[in-house]
Amino acid sequence: MSRNSLRVLSLIILALLWEVVGRTKNAHLFPPLSVILWAWAELLLSGELLRALLVSFQALTLGFLISVATGVPLGLLMGRYRRLEAFLDLYMIALLSLPIISVIPLLVIAFGLGLHSRVWIVFLFAFVIIAVNTKAGVRNVDPTLTEMARSFGAGERELFLKVILPAALPMIMAGLRLGMGRAIVGMITSEVVLAVVGFGAMLIYFGASFQTPALFATILTIILLAVVILALIQFLDRRLIPWHAST
Repeated sequence: MSRNSLRVLSLIILALLWEVVGRTKNAHLFPPLSVILWAWAELLLSGELLRALLVSFQALTLGFLISVATGVPLGLLMGRYRRLEAFLDLYMIALLSLPIISVIPLLVIAFGLGLHSRVWIVFLFAFVIIAVNTKAGVRNVDPTLTEMARSFGAGERELFLKVILPAALPMIMAGLRLGMGRAIVGMITSEVVLAVVGFGAMLIYFGASFQTPALFATILTIILLAVVILALIQFLDRRLIPWHAST
């Protein structure tokens, strides 16, 4: 049985178990999947789901793109130059272990309650993991590859573009996948804690009003969004690194 067939089979089994448990247990706490799907269809037809998606996706996209544009180059430089890593390593560890929610008041003071603050929260969630993975990818490059390139007269620029970057791409793409997962967490955190908009507003409203089917429908939409985006990154991974995907 193929990998995709196994995935479909697992989803069918999960859906059947969900439906059975929802109808035999407390439906207010854990509604049947059919009821959740009906609530999801109502949210979609009313336009509420799409409006929330547009609001949330804007902050997610901007924050993630900024984190990639800064995290990947910084990780490449830190992985290549030991002195730069020694200079910045303490700050990267601090950011990696810092509870991002603790800096939200500072972001509110600096940028207010609008889009800017939500974008920077998404950035803070994703940036460090992307930079750290990129640095690890550079560090894991086989030294014999760089030595061979130097023996053929390659300069530092050619080493970066033709040897180090291609060899580090698998780890970089893994960092992008992890970073996107953290970016989605940051998106929801910013909307629940900072500005009650988008999916965060729906989670708060449906939870407070005990509309459990609509609450589950919103959660499933967020999961579906994450799955689709991660699948796109994986597709890009296969296109950029076909030799890695084949192995």
